[in-house]
Amino acid sequence: MGLFDKVKSMANAITGNAAKVTVSAAPVAPGQPVALDIQALAKDATVAYSRVYVKIRGRETIDLHDRDGNSTERIRRHENTFEMETVVDGAGELAANESKTWSCEVTIPSTAPAFYRGKYAEHFYEVQVGLDCAGNDPDSGWVRLQSA
Repeated sequence: MGLFDKVKSMANAITGNAAKVTVSAAPVAPGQPVALDIQALAKDATVAYSRVYVKIRGRETIDLHDRDGNSTERIRRHENTFEMETVVDGAGELAANESKTWSCEVTIPSTAPAFYRGKYAEHFYEVQVGLDCAGNDPDSGWVRLQSA
């Protein structure tokens, strides 16, 4: 491994850019299992990971305009109402430019808050999948799940 490769590897560990991770899911309903399809594509260097994980969170947001006389204040708030994490696979390695896929099934408990969308507030679920690596984990970012 040359100096340039070492620098690139360090940069990928710091930024989480060692691999591109994506997730797709069918529409979700609390209490019902949903299949997740995960794909990771290593960029230009080998990526060693200790596990593949899935995080799911319920998120309630409020966004409204508070009018008081001649002034208007925009109020935005959010709260996590539910969080869970599960391990999809153990340690492994992706060679440079190699792609791997995983499938798993998760269930948001039926006791978790339901999806809703009102005039000023909504509740929804998001999923994030990632590879647990040294440094910043390559992950999908938070992806909103659709209601069944």
